[in-house]
Amino acid sequence: MRKERRNVKEVISRIATLGMLSALGFVLMAFAQFPYPAAPWLKIEISEIVVIIAYALYGFPGGIFVALVKAALNLAVRGLSGPFGIGDITALFTSIMFIIALLLTSHVFKWFKKGLLFRIFAYIFIAVFVSIILTGFNALFITPTYLSGSFTSCFNEGIVQNVTASLTGDKSSIHNAGAYVGAVSLIYIPFNLMKVGMCCAIYELLFNRLIFVFMRKSEFFNKYFVGNIFTKEADYADSVNTDTLDN
Repeated sequence: MRKERRNVKEVISRIATLGMLSALGFVLMAFAQFPYPAAPWLKIEISEIVVIIAYALYGFPGGIFVALVKAALNLAVRGLSGPFGIGDITALFTSIMFIIALLLTSHVFKWFKKGLLFRIFAYIFIAVFVSIILTGFNALFITPTYLSGSFTSCFNEGIVQNVTASLTGDKSSIHNAGAYVGAVSLIYIPFNLMKVGMCCAIYELLFNRLIFVFMRKSEFFNKYFVGNIFTKEADYADSVNTDTLDN
């Protein structure tokens, strides 16, 4: 009976924690953003931090839960972003790419178990992985849809020329596929690297390095949170000398 009650409390606590992270993610997405100078329609925001935290605490299911709920909250409160909700689709897709990159670095490569240097390698991999994937999808259909106002792709006639002209501001010359790929890469790769790098850096410096260290030394945390919200009691002793993403 005690074990069942403990399991119920743990499930409730996890749901509450994930709900709070989702709400925080929505607040960051909606209000803590600023335009990217090279492309004002792009917004730099750090809501993916909560996805990283959710993954660190509860793994793949936690990360996916927070990604879906924060996207749903943003859609419910602010409505569709861009034509056909392309902004909401992009935000959710970004979160999923983050989670896949975290899964690869933490469970496949196991870099988060090998110290700070490998953790830095993991963050670099995450930044490059997410940036390349998102830049590719922006080139394929996200940017054409956003700039044209209709759901389309780069393969439709005239889209490459029109989008390239919009991105570069040069409407007088003839543009080809190479110019299109170059313009998209020049805008989106630095943008995505900056955004992902900021999220990883803030997580590492403020959450992984400081908050968890403080909590592990706190009697209050040991008494009220171990085995309840943040980690299983059996795992806590093993996690004291390891990094957060090992959970």
